[in-house]
Amino acid sequence: MRRALAVKVTAATAAASLLVHQQYGDYLASVEASAHAETHLPLSADAQKTEVVRVPSFLSAAEVEDLHELHKELQPLLGSAGRTSGNQAAAYRQGTWETSYLSTDGLFARARPALRQRLLDLAREVDAEHWNVMSRATRPVLPRCVEYHTVEPGGSLPYPTHYDAGSLVTIDIMLSDSSDFRGGEFRTLEPDGSMRSYAFEKGDALCFVSHKFHCVSPLTAGRRNVLVVELWEGVERQCAHRCERHTGECEHSARASLFRRVLNDLGSDL
Repeated sequence: MRRALAVKVTAATAAASLLVHQQYGDYLASVEASAHAETHLPLSADAQKTEVVRVPSFLSAAEVEDLHELHKELQPLLGSAGRTSGNQAAAYRQGTWETSYLSTDGLFARARPALRQRLLDLAREVDAEHWNVMSRATRPVLPRCVEYHTVEPGGSLPYPTHYDAGSLVTIDIMLSDSSDFRGGEFRTLEPDGSMRSYAFEKGDALCFVSHKFHCVSPLTAGRRNVLVVELWEGVERQCAHRCERHTGECEHSARASLFRRVLNDLGSDL
């Protein structure tokens, strides 16, 4: 019994150490990228003054269902990440907030090229009318990640000052009927200190400057699915996570994504 426990603790310790090294490597990559890639982004106060733009019924009911089916088909091939109700890293498919990276290996772009282009066109049109953020870019603005989110009771994004660092424009598309869940409101922290909530119905798109503070209230019942697309001034990523490297190669695969989740699970045993 003691021997088995010792082996488990040793494995968990090694896993935690390896995970820390991996996460530190990601941090260094993000610092290096930010040094030259975010100097002209609308940071902090400027971003908070911008408006979230709602585009009702951007997708039809049939198109929403098609995305659910696409996720179901591709899921075994995708990188993923999960968070528990306490917003700690979750083991494989055990989080109350699960994120699947549809952009893994370029699968989304190949499977739905017309929708990919519609999303780019939407971002450009809304940006040109409201913010002119993308016009500041000195390189092409392309998808950083395409994510399919599944939120179940207890899942939330509770940090009022959360923002999508390094990206220019974020598009959220609701894939669930509002009657299918309770809670889960998309909110923004406004410059006057108030929290603003938004109407967000099935098929709607919410477009916003990525550096604008946003959060999601706890889901209390049901299931909430959302498609999230971030656009940035960097290469179009096909790695199996939300990449921090604006340029160069990234070898983070779906297998590496699974391995990291296993490490997180082992590390939680300490």
